[in-house]
Amino acid sequence: MTSVLRWTARIHKWLALLVGIQIVLWVAGGAVMSLLDIDNVHGDQNVAPVPVIDLELASAISPAEAAGLAGLSGVVKRVELMPWLGRAVYQVEDYFGTRHLIDAHSGERLTPISEATAIALAEQFHLGDLSASSVELLEASTTEYRGADLPAWRVNFDDGDGTSLYYAVDTGMLTSRRNDEWRLFDFFWMLHIMGYQDRDDFNTIWLQAFALFSLVTVFAGLLLLFIKMRRSLLAALKRAETTG
Repeated sequence: MTSVLRWTARIHKWLALLVGIQIVLWVAGGAVMSLLDIDNVHGDQNVAPVPVIDLELASAISPAEAAGLAGLSGVVKRVELMPWLGRAVYQVEDYFGTRHLIDAHSGERLTPISEATAIALAEQFHLGDLSASSVELLEASTTEYRGADLPAWRVNFDDGDGTSLYYAVDTGMLTSRRNDEWRLFDFFWMLHIMGYQDRDDFNTIWLQAFALFSLVTVFAGLLLLFIKMRRSLLAALKRAETTG
């Protein structure tokens, strides 16, 4: 029993030392993420109301005619009529999953979008009268923008929240919105799931290993407690028999 107690104590001590810092990060991360307002994390406080426009359906051309005028051919998987920058457009998705925007009245192809168009889209989406402070073109994923829609325009605003809006060049669609609270949340999320690369994988080998080590540490501690309580109980019984 002494040998079991000694080895259990060693296992508990070294595993506790190994996983202790990560356990603190798990608890701290959970606390921070629970305290942040999820609507602010999503940037809902900076979203402008969707403008109401007349799509003028009576004068719109057919999706097939619009696709032909835009120079698209082949099998079309899906067509959606939608408002976009104050005009009616068709979003056409082809057989390969590529999406295109076409003016529903003229057949003008509107994608890929330019820097000026990305700025106009962002300023329309962002609440208030602020102009974009800076724009940059992303051609590769970053820790902040991990979307598959690349290249993408990042449009930044000096609104006190560090808002950045991302628009895919090829689709003209808003793909991500980021702000300082999201960045703080994402940092602690990274520590929480131990996803130090893409921050999206909840099944990292690090998380699995440390979760297993934590369980072993807890069970080793419980075993130590049981052994020590048993020894204390036996010692108490022995003292009682001696005094009796």
